[in-house]
Amino acid sequence: MFRKPLGITALAAAIAMVACSGGVGGSGAGGSGGGGLYGPPPTSPPQQSNLPVVQKIASKPGFANPANNRTLYFLDVDTPTGAKCTGGCLSVWPVIAPSNGAHAQGGFAIITRSDGTGMQWAYKNHPLYMYGGDTGPDQANGEGIPLAGGHWHVARPTT
Repeated sequence: MFRKPLGITALAAAIAMVACSGGVGGSGAGGSGGGGLYGPPPTSPPQQSNLPVVQKIASKPGFANPANNRTLYFLDVDTPTGAKCTGGCLSVWPVIAPSNGAHAQGGFAIITRSDGTGMQWAYKNHPLYMYGGDTGPDQANGEGIPLAGGHWHVARPTT
């Protein structure tokens, strides 16, 4: 039997039905209760903590953002309860924010920024940032830049 092609409205309604019903091949009408067209139902994805990773940065190990491998920094006078990098500073030194479901471990903590702008990763009580002057991995162009009576440093593992 030949079927008439679906119009845009009918196609959008069909997609919405599939999305709301949990996908094709569920136990609803037309489904077999098994895998359906796209295989077995997906299992829950692992929780991604987006915990900073260690990589070689400017010839030494340092922490990097797992999303883009850019170097992470800390401002030596910045604390979880007294952010020195606020306002316009954050456009040059963006924070590394945790993803949903992230959890602290090791020397890493998730803090609430003292300026009320959200959550941020910290390592050993130092809030972590990226530097706008780094355009890719293995760059440390922010090392030693002075700000607010302190200096920026590459965040490195401590023993």
